[in-house]
Amino acid sequence: MYEWKIITKDGKELKESDGHEWLAVKDNIKNLSLINSEGHIVSLPENLDNYIQAKTASADIGGNNIQIESRYIGTKIGSNTILIRINEKNNNINIEIE
Repeated sequence: MYEWKIITKDGKELKESDGHEWLAVKDNIKNLSLINSEGHIVSLPENLDNYIQAKTASADIGGNNIQIESRYIGTKIGSNTILIRINEKNNNINIEIE
């Protein structure tokens, strides 16, 4: 299982798998982490001004099959967006700057 985990500004731990919606928690984050299927954790520094999380996926046109290909967490610093992406097929971790 892959998921994001946050520590809120008041110290609570919230996980995606517990049913928390990103839009409801995104403004109350002290720390953001991404956990891969082997239990490895990648974390961003604490107390950044903003945090980003998203998924990339593919779907069959006309079908009901949607597959998440990767997940990422990141932040925007100045005009740069910095992302840490985990590929769900092979657990590769990439750092991207846009």
